[in-house]
Amino acid sequence: MRLAPFTLLVLAAPAAAQHVGIGFQGAFGDYREVAADLHYRGVGGGGTAFFTLGKLSGDVGVVWLDFDPAAGSAAVEKFQARQFDARVRWYLVSGVSAEVGVTSRAVDPDFAAQAMAALRLGLRAVYALGPEASLSFRGNYLGAARFSGGGSAPFGVELALGLSAGTRNGRVRLIADYEFQRVDRKTNPGGAGEVKVPIEQSVARVGVAVGY
Repeated sequence: MRLAPFTLLVLAAPAAAQHVGIGFQGAFGDYREVAADLHYRGVGGGGTAFFTLGKLSGDVGVVWLDFDPAAGSAAVEKFQARQFDARVRWYLVSGVSAEVGVTSRAVDPDFAAQAMAALRLGLRAVYALGPEASLSFRGNYLGAARFSGGGSAPFGVELALGLSAGTRNGRVRLIADYEFQRVDRKTNPGGAGEVKVPIEQSVARVGVAVGY
């Protein structure tokens, strides 16, 4: 039932939308808290809903991952992460769009890893590889980050690469993407006890999207 919101979003899309759809994916993740040498790997799934309306486009997505401590890591506790992402874009020129949005990650059990929320601002570029295939690049600054364990992050970056290939009518597409986030978290920022505890996460997704 976790995917129900995506179906509802598509059904509620305005009739004037040029293109709407939903996608379902398998996901693979890697999570690190660098200073503490905590390293996890996980698998899971996700869903997305998207739309295009003239120069305006956007998407929302959820991915859930069951993380286990990686070999050689100081981590000992398993946890589940649930990440929500939302993006809105405005087409600029030559396949390039300005992008704004939010990202939010919750963890269970609490404090097994860092829950996080941040704003994103950046660019997305899409290039045609052929009549029915395209390659996309995305780069975002992650700002105003907040963490369950406290601290702040003056700098965060998100980089992503995507590949899409579909049928001639464009209604069914195979989709794959890889996303990397690094947030330079600090605890007690500016104080005598300031500690740098950067967080890195990468997620790869492979799946199918259906649109109309």
